Amino acid sequence: MDHTVARRNFLLGTLGAGSMLTLAACGGGDGDAAPPSGSIAPSPTENPPATAPSVAPAASGPLPPVRLFSDDSMNFDALLGLGESGYGISEVGEVLTAVDEANAAGATYDSYTTAFRAMGDRLATRSDEAAAAGRDVTSRATALRAANYYTRALFFVLGSAQPELEPDVYEDVRRSWDRGVGAFRPAVEYLDVPYDDGSMPAWFFRPDDSGRARRTVIVNNGSDAQAVELVAYGVQAALERGWNAVVFEGPGQGSMLFRQKIVFRPDWENVIGPVIDAVSGRADVDEDRIAVTGWSFGGVLVPRAAAFDHRIAAIVADPGVVDGWEAFPESIRAIVQPGDPQATNDIWNNEVVPVVSPQERFTLAKRLEIFSVEALDAARQGGLPTDFASLAALIEQFEVRDTASQIRCPTLVVDYDDEQFYPGQPEELFELLTTERKDYVKLTAVDGAQMHCAPMAPRHRNEVVFDWLDDVLPA
Repeated sequence: MDHTVARRNFLLGTLGAGSMLTLAACGGGDGDAAPPSGSIAPSPTENPPATAPSVAPAASGPLPPVRLFSDDSMNFDALLGLGESGYGISEVGEVLTAVDEANAAGATYDSYTTAFRAMGDRLATRSDEAAAAGRDVTSRATALRAANYYTRALFFVLGSAQPELEPDVYEDVRRSWDRGVGAFRPAVEYLDVPYDDGSMPAWFFRPDDSGRARRTVIVNNGSDAQAVELVAYGVQAALERGWNAVVFEGPGQGSMLFRQKIVFRPDWENVIGPVIDAVSGRADVDEDRIAVTGWSFGGVLVPRAAAFDHRIAAIVADPGVVDGWEAFPESIRAIVQPGDPQATNDIWNNEVVPVVSPQERFTLAKRLEIFSVEALDAARQGGLPTDFASLAALIEQFEVRDTASQIRCPTLVVDYDDEQFYPGQPEELFELLTTERKDYVKLTAVDGAQMHCAPMAPRHRNEVVFDWLDDVLPA
C-alpha cells in the first residue's frame, strides 16, 4: 500500500475541511464549503489561481447564516469585520466594499489580502490628513478602522503569493493602532511590562480622569487577532461600565511574535503575572478586583494562569478550552509517534509536507508559526517547518485538565451554538472546575450570536460577559 497516498486522503478528510483552524483568536475560519441557495457570494472561479484555496469536502456542521465568501475562512473573518462595526472599529460599507473587491478578483487569499490592505491604506491616509488638520476624533476613528482592515489582511497574507510581507502588514496594523489608541480621551497609558530580559507592550484604558480606584479587567487576546479587535471584545464594554481595561501583547501575539519572534508558552501565569504586577499598586486600580477575560485561544491560557496566580479575582473563558492539541484533527495528531521524534519527523517531512495542497500549506503555516521560530521563518518563505515533533510536544502542553481544579476565583465559561473550533470543550472545562462560583452560558443562534466568538454579535457577547462580571465583582 502507498502510505503517502493513504495519508494524503486522510488529510483531505479533515485538514481540508478546516478543523486545523482551531487555535484561531477569532481570526479566519474553517475550510471550503459551497454557499447555500440564495447566497450573495459569487460562484468560485472555474480555474482558480494557484494561491486559491483548494477544493475540499464541505465543512461539517451548520453553515453560517450569512455568506460573503464561499470559502469559510474568509467568510468567518469578514463576519468578524462586520460585527465589530458596532464598536466603531469598522464600517459596514467599507467591509462590504472590500468583500466585493475580493470576490470580483476571484475570492482568493491574494485578493482578500489585497482588498483589505487597500481599504486599510485608504483609511490610514484619511487619518494622516485628519491629524494634520487637528481633527483628532476623525484621525482616531479612521486609524482604528485602518488597523482593523490591516488585521484582516494580516491573517491571510501567508496564503498569498507574497508570504514574506507578513512583517510589513503587521507594521501597517501597529502604526494605525498606535495612532488610534494615542488619540483616545481620556488618554490611554502605554505600559512597558517587564518580561524576562525585555518587556511586553500593554495599554491602560480608563473611563475618566478621576484617578479613583476602579475594577480592572485584563483583556487577554488569543493567537492571531490583533489588539484593535479587543476594543470590540472587551475594552469599550468595560469603559462603558466604569471599569479600567488593560490590553497587552504576550509571547506569540502581536509585536512579540512579528517583531521579536517570541512564541507562545503554556505556563501563562508567567505572562499574566507581570501584567498584574504592572497595574497593582496604582492609585486608580483596586487590586482586589482584577479580572481577566480570555478570548478564543485565551480560553485555555487564562484558566491556566488563574490556577497558579490567585490574585485574579474572576475569569472568563470565552470559549472554555481544555486542550489545545485535541482541537487539531486526528490526522495531524496521528503523525506523532510517541517516544520517537525521528519517526514523527520522517512521517511529517516525507509523507505529509510533499503532498499538502496550497490551502493546507497555508492553514498549517498559520497554525504553527505561533509556536516556533523555525515555523515562523518557514511560513514567511511559503514553507513548513521540519521539526514537527518538537512543535507537537509543545502544543500538547496547552491544556488545563490537570490544573483546572486549582482555580479558586469565580469563573464564567462561555460556549456557542455551532462552536466550530472547540466543540464540547466548554462543557468539559465547566465540569472540571471546583471553585465555589462557576457559571456556564451558551450564546445561541436565535440571538444571532452563534459560532466561535459570536462574530455577528459582539455587543450581545459583551452584555453576557460584563453583566456576569458586574455580578461577581460589583462596583
